Amino acid sequence: MKLFLVRHGETDVNRILDHGVSGPMHEEPVTFKPGDDTNTPLNVSGRTHAREAGGELPDTIDKIYSSPLLRAKETAEIIAEMKKIDPSTIKFCNELIESYQGSLEGLTKEQEKEMLGGRSRGSRLLCNYDYTPWGGDSWKTIHDRVNSFFKELRSSDNDGNIVCVTSAGVIRMAYKIFFWEKSPGITKHILVKNGSVHEFVI
Repeated sequence: MKLFLVRHGETDVNRILDHGVSGPMHEEPVTFKPGDDTNTPLNVSGRTHAREAGGELPDTIDKIYSSPLLRAKETAEIIAEMKKIDPSTIKFCNELIESYQGSLEGLTKEQEKEMLGGRSRGSRLLCNYDYTPWGGDSWKTIHDRVNSFFKELRSSDNDGNIVCVTSAGVIRMAYKIFFWEKSPGITKHILVKNGSVHEFVI
């Protein structure tokens, strides 16, 4: 089976909170502000990223799975439309949801630093974070549910091209699951840009 993990297109959350976004700011109205709900749709740049991701994927896709969060859902629907796939066949899976940071969710780096009060929450790049003191997830929680999802895929889809639309944290966790034993620290070297496509054979 070929597994294609796609990071959703850009959102204003990515832009405002400086989540690895580069290039000029779009000219549409920005409604997100730090501390707001981060479950937001794609912005105009994000819709372009989704189409670019669709262009990198194979013409034949056997199944699309997606996180139910708006940014992933919209990206998956754009890809499905490009590939002439009925969007009602997209399977939405909670296992593909990005890690939740609890009361740190949606804060700027400066606000987060103040909330942490000198405490460490670990590294998202190394996938060793722990947000449980703030009501969020730990890396182990995400590792276990993503790994469980992959195991189920292996048992149910024996062949073909499988696309999963998700977030950067889940994609990094996939690298940790697949390669950490042979290449410790690999996740900090992986660039997971909006709309990027990551191909695995499992």
